[in-house]
Amino acid sequence: MWTRKRAFIFGLSFFFCFSLACVGGCSEVKAETEPTTITISKEDWNRLKQNNEEQQKALIESRKELTEARQELAESRKASTEARELLEISQMTSTEAQEKLLTLLEEFGMQKQEISKLRAELTAQRAELKTAYESIAKANQFLNDTKKEIEANEAAWRKRENQLERQRLEWQIASVLLGYIGYEIGRH
Repeated sequence: MWTRKRAFIFGLSFFFCFSLACVGGCSEVKAETEPTTITISKEDWNRLKQNNEEQQKALIESRKELTEARQELAESRKASTEARELLEISQMTSTEAQEKLLTLLEEFGMQKQEISKLRAELTAQRAELKTAYESIAKANQFLNDTKKEIEANEAAWRKRENQLERQRLEWQIASVLLGYIGYEIGRH
């Protein structure tokens, strides 16, 4: 960056160089006819030399700064290009993301409908299952009642069979006795 001091030194150096060039240019015209020499004091010469060195340093520094500025400008342009490309990509991505979001929302809506449908089917199946459990419970109750009735009938049948067996035995005894009595009566 230029400071006042540098600007002053640059101006002074420029003035001296221009003065020397003019004097040298004027001398050249005269040089054909006579050689010219410029006489300056040692102090002025040292100051001019010092100003020239400072100007050289300032020029080198300016060239460095210019090179750095060019590099920064190139990097800035590159970053700007990349940013533009990223913006375009993000806009495309944003559009694609919105489309994907809409698709996902539609799928979500369809899935919600499917879940509602499945819940209704599940509720219906639960009702059928409850009815089936009730039917099974009634059938089990009927089977238990029938089993008890069969067991009661079997017990009654065994009892009746035993009674009939006893009656048959009694009739057999009675018929043997009556046959014997009849035989005995017939024999006498």
